[in-house]
Amino acid sequence: MSAPTEAAEASPVEEPRAATVPRTPRSAVAARYALPFILVVFVVLFSALRPDTFATAANFRTILTQNSVLALLAIGAMLPLIAGQFDLSVGNVLGLGTILVTGLTSKSGLPMGVAVISALLACTFVGFVNGLLVARVGINAFVATLASGTLLGGLVLWYTNGSVIVDGIPSSLTDLGQSTVFGIPLAVVYVVVAALIVGYVLRMTPVGRYLYAVGGSPDAARLAGLDNRRLTMGAFVVSGLMAGIAGVVSAAQLGSGNPTNGISDLLPAFAACFLGSTAIRPGTFNTTGTICAVLTIATGTTGLELLGVPFYIEPVFSGSVLIVAAFATRYLQKEQA
Repeated sequence: MSAPTEAAEASPVEEPRAATVPRTPRSAVAARYALPFILVVFVVLFSALRPDTFATAANFRTILTQNSVLALLAIGAMLPLIAGQFDLSVGNVLGLGTILVTGLTSKSGLPMGVAVISALLACTFVGFVNGLLVARVGINAFVATLASGTLLGGLVLWYTNGSVIVDGIPSSLTDLGQSTVFGIPLAVVYVVVAALIVGYVLRMTPVGRYLYAVGGSPDAARLAGLDNRRLTMGAFVVSGLMAGIAGVVSAAQLGSGNPTNGISDLLPAFAACFLGSTAIRPGTFNTTGTICAVLTIATGTTGLELLGVPFYIEPVFSGSVLIVAAFATRYLQKEQA
């Protein structure tokens, strides 16, 4: 990748466009922390309404553990979004990782470590192919990733014959998802580590700034000397890797490989990304906001379930929170424009 000139490095393309919107301090704080505030309100409200069931360490541990796979997948889906692209295959890539790690251990008899590495390499390769199709060949990201995801779904069904893999799953694999460290579930540790690494790269390294620049204005980034195609490909590669990690963690938690795994996680992952872009750095896809969005929706839905609301309230609630948060942030931005 050619190095950008000194003048280009000082240009506005290094920062998300939302950062250029002038705001008063009060509006800036409100926009940044509205979503975390909602999360705190949910915790306090449901703890008061259901102190015996909601306000328990076991319940909070369950919320974190059950949503760790979604959080990992959302981080993966977020990276192409930062580059201005969509990866609609992440759900199927998650499923591929789940089926490979369970199938290679139970059907092929491979050691757990070899199976995990093989599954992650396969998922990363899918991300590489997606990036190649989008950045090099020039196929629209919607078309390319929808096609690859559909293809993966068919291959998974062929490999499993539509059956769930449940026999012969080694305990060494399930330990990866069901064990704890100092009382903290390993799955939660994976999310924290992934979020810290991705967040550091995006905020503290030139690669992260360049990736935001590509998503903000591809033409300006190209004129600044950035290799848009390589950066876009990199985003898809890491997206595939993160989806693969989510798939392995899912298999480890469930102790089985379901051929339909991951498909239902696609829209919630994107909802978390877009909802997260309304917090911390409003108007910008960011890791902290994405994790906060996952926790906010999970906390709200869990609290409502404990209150005994009908099952169909969960998607209605998730969509409503996303719309309200988006409108709130948009209003704050327009107010200071």
